[in-house]
Amino acid sequence: MEHGRVIGNANILDLRNATEESVKAYESIRNANLVIYTRETAHLLHKLEIGNINMTFEAPSNVKVQLMMGSLEIGTDHFANLTEPLGLLVMGPVTVAPDVPAESLDRGLAFAMVMGPISCPEPLAALVQSKAQLVMGPIRPYPLLAKMHMGSLTLDAAYLEGLNDRTELGIVGALTVPETLPSELIRKKLARLHVTGRTTFVDRNTADFQSILTGTSGRVRTIPDGFKVVDKEIEMTRDLLASITERKLYFTERVVIRDDVDESLFSGKIEGLACERTIFCPQKLQGAVAKVCDLLNTEVVAYEGELWLIDNETQLQPARFDYLNGKATLVVSGVLDVAPEVAPGVLASRLAKVHHYGVIRSTPEQRAAIESRIGVSKGVFEDPVDESDEDLGLANANYLSL
Repeated sequence: MEHGRVIGNANILDLRNATEESVKAYESIRNANLVIYTRETAHLLHKLEIGNINMTFEAPSNVKVQLMMGSLEIGTDHFANLTEPLGLLVMGPVTVAPDVPAESLDRGLAFAMVMGPISCPEPLAALVQSKAQLVMGPIRPYPLLAKMHMGSLTLDAAYLEGLNDRTELGIVGALTVPETLPSELIRKKLARLHVTGRTTFVDRNTADFQSILTGTSGRVRTIPDGFKVVDKEIEMTRDLLASITERKLYFTERVVIRDDVDESLFSGKIEGLACERTIFCPQKLQGAVAKVCDLLNTEVVAYEGELWLIDNETQLQPARFDYLNGKATLVVSGVLDVAPEVAPGVLASRLAKVHHYGVIRSTPEQRAAIESRIGVSKGVFEDPVDESDEDLGLANANYLSL
């Protein structure tokens, strides 16, 4: 095949409706995570030049397949209006609600392919296992207790007071207990607790909840006493810090302390700091942050000069350095394409550090320069995308149907 389209990576390659002509349009596919085909189209798989295939799945040709991007909750009426069984292809976690009848699930679901975990009631676990022909994640059965809550729950004293004494509570989602609760109230109101997602409670209630927590599919997170939980990514500027009233903060996402924050303001406002991800702070604040942060449990990275955060797909052009005063610290958590015009010497001289969590595409010479400035190294390096390939097709495709 000459001058056909080129695909770098295809997460899902769907050949169920492929034809001889549609396949001929593609010169090559370098990597495919999952290839779906039918008995009628199986022979076309061998007519494609695919470098690597992770998994293949033969789908029944007479079953309609529904593609879901993201999480899926299967409720009582999910299959109510169907006239024939449905196949599910879900790129994300699947949750089967507690009140879904076995008959409805058996009649309505032909098969499931799930790129993630499946949470389901214990009585349906065997049925779900038989339907889930391909699962990239665990199947997590949960018990049907006297009181079931769908979705995340924030549990406080008022919620507990509204429960019957010695309630058995099941939560299909995450549980957060943001403040210390009286031990007597917990023992009075809860006899058993099961959580399918992450469980968060303050340190002082650890023993109280562990005595009734009979199972959890997610991890248990303990918050130090007196800390305020912040469940979002934060850029801590001088103005934001000046407005904060809480003096002890527990962050679940990344924290970036900007260079306009001075040590006197920071030390005057913050008495305790913890983060499940990473705290990036200016070098001038490294000592002040260390005084209020447990460095054994929180990753703190100090940066020099400007902070360049790469969270998405970005190309680094030579002009970026023309507007840089001094040096920059580069943090890559997304995909960084280093333009071929960027001289390796510029990278080595103008970058103070490179903290690598994502993907960096560069020439071998550029890579050597970047590696000479590496601080945190948790990402991967790739060769640059061939521009001639881009002219013929796509670098990556999440879902590709031929």
